[in-house]
Amino acid sequence: MKKIVLYFFIFSLSLFAEDKNDFKKINTFKAIIIENTRLNKRTKTKEYQVLADLPDKLIKKMISPAINKGEIYLYNGSDKTIYYPLLEQTIDQKINIDENFTLKFIRDLKSHDENVNFRVIKSNNQIQKIIYNDGITIKFESFSKINGINFPTHVRILDENIEVSELIIKDIEINIPVSKKDFSLDEIIKN
Repeated sequence: MKKIVLYFFIFSLSLFAEDKNDFKKINTFKAIIIENTRLNKRTKTKEYQVLADLPDKLIKKMISPAINKGEIYLYNGSDKTIYYPLLEQTIDQKINIDENFTLKFIRDLKSHDENVNFRVIKSNNQIQKIIYNDGITIKFESFSKINGINFPTHVRILDENIEVSELIIKDIEINIPVSKKDFSLDEIIKN
């Protein structure tokens, strides 16, 4: 399931318009994401804030459900740090293979490497879906134009044609100023 959720970071950054790679125009972004994950006929809803400094820094702050509120996930290169506020504990880990793939993919998109494992389906120069070789499909239901860049606002993620997740993306900001403090757990925890 983690792999599916992390694909969000791929799709949210893999934007193409008029055969140009708009991804190259994005250096930072911030958004609120509402994720509805379906598993065994049950839906689980999470809400979190994401801040990314491309190509390899990303922080995810959990807003809900209440049990996860305040958890922070910091991705920096090949390292991941998780902060659990209920335990007042921080755990450092190497990023697992799925997360490593995600960050590698982000770097590939940033450099516009043509040797990637997906294909893009467009209609009227608007991306409709991305189909990955491993059976994951990302369907773009709607976009908003932000700073001249089409950014997805409603996305469905399918695994072998079964919907596993729906993402609603709101409060999107692109190319905002960020500092080292924005990605410092010590600073974030203090505030």
